[in-house]
Amino acid sequence: MCGECGCGITSEVQKGHTYYRCTKKKGVCAQKYIREEFLAEQVNDTIKKVSLPSEWKEFMLAELEKEQASSFHSDELFVQNLKNQIKSVEETLDRLLDAHLDSTITSEEYIAKKQKLLNQKINFSEKLKDFERKGNRWLELSRQFILDSNQAIIIASEENLEAKRDFLKKIGSNPRLASRSLFLDFKNPWRILAETPVASLCDAPNLGEKTNSENWLGYRDSNPD
Repeated sequence: MCGECGCGITSEVQKGHTYYRCTKKKGVCAQKYIREEFLAEQVNDTIKKVSLPSEWKEFMLAELEKEQASSFHSDELFVQNLKNQIKSVEETLDRLLDAHLDSTITSEEYIAKKQKLLNQKINFSEKLKDFERKGNRWLELSRQFILDSNQAIIIASEENLEAKRDFLKKIGSNPRLASRSLFLDFKNPWRILAETPVASLCDAPNLGEKTNSENWLGYRDSNPD
């Protein structure tokens, strides 16, 4: 998309070179052509901004494993607590039914209390289903994010234009050309990676220092989409 007028971008070949320009369908636009080679270089540079060195990949995956191990016990307790609450409500419903059959309580009292208990059971059951469905999904999302970012440098170095296009869609939105420059709004957590100094470390980082890598494990607070 054109960064000035918002029109689409078109390509044309002149003297053996491919150029990209604004379609100018909305009228006058001051944006100029950009040669494909220069655009491709900017695409590669954009992808490299979210490239994660292999050393960091291994370190961060190990940290995720630790996080998963430490949260396993608390997750089990949470699930068991919900199951116990559901069982308790069911037992109360049984006692309530017995009281109704024995005429200990009126039909009106039975109906009112039964509905209240059923609402509690539904609430606990929905919480259980939601947790079982999502669980520690953020851990898996974080793991996939780390693996994808480690592949960024490979995608940037290859000539697979479709892979580059798909990767740009994954990491950002609203791509636009202005002043012969490519602009992209990075999505979370890619924005965090693009803006951190770690993204520019192509050499092996000093893992002993850990820098701010622990912050990257907060993927649960950085929804990708």
